[in-house]
Amino acid sequence: MLKYLHQFRIILIFCLFCIINGTLFAVPVNFAVPSSGEGIRQLSLWSPLIKLLKEETGLDINLVITRNHEIIREEMKLKNYDFALIDPFWYKYWQNRGFCFPFLETGRRETDGFHIILIVHKGSVFRTLKDLENRSIALTVPFDSASGFYIPLAMMFEHNIEPFTYFKAIVFPETFESVLKGIAYGKLDSGFITSDLLDNPENSRYKDEIRIIMESEVLPGQVIVVRKDFNQELLCKIREAIIHIVDSKRGAELVNQMGFPGFMKSGEEEYDVLEKYLNILELNDASPE
Repeated sequence: MLKYLHQFRIILIFCLFCIINGTLFAVPVNFAVPSSGEGIRQLSLWSPLIKLLKEETGLDINLVITRNHEIIREEMKLKNYDFALIDPFWYKYWQNRGFCFPFLETGRRETDGFHIILIVHKGSVFRTLKDLENRSIALTVPFDSASGFYIPLAMMFEHNIEPFTYFKAIVFPETFESVLKGIAYGKLDSGFITSDLLDNPENSRYKDEIRIIMESEVLPGQVIVVRKDFNQELLCKIREAIIHIVDSKRGAELVNQMGFPGFMKSGEEEYDVLEKYLNILELNDASPE
């Protein structure tokens, strides 16, 4: 009897050790990415990166492609999602709700930052936003994309332009690339895209066919947020793995395909610039829940 009791104690101690160190009954870590109208593309970009992270950390990390930011917000509040890649506009809007905090930010290639820009064809007569009255304008992913919808709306409101009555038509291509090509080929009068799109060598042939007539403030890159009650030890482990994922040739290739050079630590103050656009849109009244 004493022999079996001794064996049971050894097994119990071993199980407790494994549980404390996260090697037994490990709970999966769920990482959410909004589809932004490009679910298949997001899946193809993030799946190999998440696989590499699993190998680097030994953690069971699951990739979840969601339809929009609203789903991410609700699922993080319910603790079904642990991490999420989101537009910083939405983090700033959610800031007072207290269920997540900025974890990492995607880096940018250019030292002058990231802007939302309004472009027209280089041969057009349009020089300012007001020249586009009764013309077409392109936005993207209505009611979810900050870069393609909400910030462009705020930029137009700031110039006393009511877009839904000012323009002949508002069109919604699926991607910024579609907007860029549509204007370069003369199919669209104007449209909003992100400035870093022009840094992609694949878009160099379109860059010479467009002209920028308006731009936003310098904006932070996409942000990875984490639940506020997430395990701190695992948090540090995942942070270091993501930051250093570009140290390997494979990791650098995967991140490069996403259009940015890597990930860097993030802080609350970096998102204050978005307060201006939230105020214009009167979306700054989020109260704690």
